[in-house]
Amino acid sequence: MNIGKAIKFCRVSKDISLEELQNRTDLSQSYLSLIENNKRKPTLDTIEKISNSLGVPIEILVYLASDKRELNLSPNIAKLFDEQIINSIKNNA
Repeated sequence: MNIGKAIKFCRVSKDISLEELQNRTDLSQSYLSLIENNKRKPTLDTIEKISNSLGVPIEILVYLASDKRELNLSPNIAKLFDEQIINSIKNNA
């Protein structure tokens, strides 16, 4: 997963439309869509703004966007983390 997919996953999981995210971040829908489709690379400030607007810690977005193989986690631990994070995102919608 990349940062755009991680943002979209969190947004959709929380049932937030692009329009609502636009209102929360003051970023245009078209720019947000480009980020979600990995056609623009957001700055750290932009990622932080989106993360705050989604109510998802930036560390979670970065974890979701990371290549789990590079983290040297066992597949079972990575799966457990993923499940816990996904449940946390969905339950805090």
